[in-house]
Amino acid sequence: MRKNLILLLFLSFSATSFLHCQDWIRIYGQGQDAVGRYITEDYDHGYIILGDVNNYSYCWLLKTDINGNQLHNLRIGSGSYAVGSENIEKTLDNGYILCGTWTKFNPSWDAFIIKLNACLEVEWCKTLITPSVYDRGMRVQVTSEGDYLLLGAYFITNPPSDISLFKFDSLGDLIWQQFYPYDTSRRFNDSPSGLLTDRDGYLITGSTYYPDPGMVNEGVIRSYFIKTDTSGNKTWDLVYGAYDYYYSDPWQTIVDKNSNYYHTCTDDGNDVNPALIKLAHNGTPLSANDIINTGNSNFSGLSTITILNDTNLIMGGLVWNTPSIYNNEIVKTDTSGVVRKIKILPTLTNGSISATTTFDKKNISILGDATGGSWKIYAVKVNSDLEYDSIYTHPFVYDSLCPHPIVSDTIDPVCDNVYVGISEPFTNPEKTQLKVYPNPAHERVSIEFPQYLVLNNSSGSIPTTTVYHQWKSTTLEVFDITGKKILVKEIIRPQTSLQLDVSSWQHGMYYFRLVYNKMTVAGQKVFVAN
Repeated sequence: MRKNLILLLFLSFSATSFLHCQDWIRIYGQGQDAVGRYITEDYDHGYIILGDVNNYSYCWLLKTDINGNQLHNLRIGSGSYAVGSENIEKTLDNGYILCGTWTKFNPSWDAFIIKLNACLEVEWCKTLITPSVYDRGMRVQVTSEGDYLLLGAYFITNPPSDISLFKFDSLGDLIWQQFYPYDTSRRFNDSPSGLLTDRDGYLITGSTYYPDPGMVNEGVIRSYFIKTDTSGNKTWDLVYGAYDYYYSDPWQTIVDKNSNYYHTCTDDGNDVNPALIKLAHNGTPLSANDIINTGNSNFSGLSTITILNDTNLIMGGLVWNTPSIYNNEIVKTDTSGVVRKIKILPTLTNGSISATTTFDKKNISILGDATGGSWKIYAVKVNSDLEYDSIYTHPFVYDSLCPHPIVSDTIDPVCDNVYVGISEPFTNPEKTQLKVYPNPAHERVSIEFPQYLVLNNSSGSIPTTTVYHQWKSTTLEVFDITGKKILVKEIIRPQTSLQLDVSSWQHGMYYFRLVYNKMTVAGQKVFVAN
């Protein structure tokens, strides 16, 4: 009798822990024209889904429990301007950082970045205004120091660049901005799409049009990679397939514990096949394999990729299996791209848009569907065998870091420190210059230090231009006509000017230069007539 009772109790516990009788598919935003952009797991094992609703009228944050049931939501906007969200990440203080593009201040669209606390309340909001220029906020990442990176596109620069990287401190103040110009005779139509933080810097990914050998004034689409240090300075760059005719339309990149990079793309060769590119940490190509051979020229692509474990990856996307039939699929492969298993999902308008690996090594992804004329968001969760996940029935506590209940709301955030000077270093170059006057000088000179520090690095196929908005100190150096250094002085920020007595200097030419990070950022020649 006791054995039967124990068995009965065990069966009861099992039944209340998991239910296996339903598919883990959830639908959100029906009737709201909802488009999903990004999904991430929250600290409490619920999920945050970022998207747009009402035809780009609002940015939409949706919080669910571990089973995908909606808990609350937040709409950002007023309905009077357009909002296009891109992605959201957890911050070190268990808040959220998100980015996107809107017309809140400028009808030609501007990039924005917003910091929220654990209660989904706005801590700060920044808009990078460039009037009459359509620029975008593509991706945001959190650094190990608690700063924030924003990947931007199409800002005003000279020389021209479609790729930009901005670093903000924890209070939302801009530290530096990086631009990655290109040689217009070789590359064009850059389109940045991805940003990763890594142990020694950042990886930017995207697409570019690059010519095959012998091509003139034309190019083919290829994946590109820019690896930087923690200051955004380029350490290497790669246009994949530039010399071996590999054409690839990029999607997403991840990094494993060995710092190898895995990059999903579409092989745009004779057939359009979902493909996987693998790179070493130093940018050395390791492999490029078609994951599925569709045998046709219709669109195919595995647009998301996550790491399941040391030997397996999970990808999701839209695959044309025959010239007339396509499927939404989740694919499990080894790290070389060899398929282990494929799961066919309900056929929707869009394939996987975003995916993440959960704390218990499950995979959850969001997809889009416009059947019936109105967009809605699908979420699908599978286990390591690509079977629909079980339903948790034991209780979880959600939003415990917020001291009060979170209720659904609509807000129009106040962006109190709007940046109007993102393009100033390029449109007003005098603000990047060291000014020493009068010239010729006699008794004294006045020195005005730059408002921005600009460092140029022209090495590689993708040069970099760094513009610093914050720095602790610079070094002023002065050399005479023979090259002898006659003055070295540390300039502590925020000192903006200096008076210098030159009455004892010998008659002749002198070179004043400002040094930052062991590089000259500004200089001027001055003639002293004593």
